[in-house]
Amino acid sequence: MRIGILGPLEVRPDDAGGAPVEIGGARLRALLTLLALDPGALVPAERIIDGLWEDDVPKGAANALQSLVSRLRSVIGRDVVESRPGAYRLALPRAAVDAHDFEARTLAARRAGDEASRSAGLRAALALWRGP
Repeated sequence: MRIGILGPLEVRPDDAGGAPVEIGGARLRALLTLLALDPGALVPAERIIDGLWEDDVPKGAANALQSLVSRLRSVIGRDVVESRPGAYRLALPRAAVDAHDFEARTLAARRAGDEASRSAGLRAALALWRGP
């Protein structure tokens, strides 16, 4: 699975020809984006709740979060969103998220030995951005 957050949220299956996976609802997209910012790491539920509801945290926010996670799992797969006591984790490598791929490519381009390689690497990183 590949997740794009450099532009409108986009989720694609591993197979290159696969159609994008539709993530419906602003909070569901926000939840996936919050987890994609640090894939592989445990994200505390409190931080997710703060990010999703900011100053308007509902009563029963933990239950609302569990419901959102359940909806997200039904769309992208149970094995992709893991839970631990008080935290959730996007079980994908950093390279599966375009923002982290962008960082890795720009770092590699900066370390390239010649100008042509640096320029090509930076162009490849910029190509990961979608939209205006």
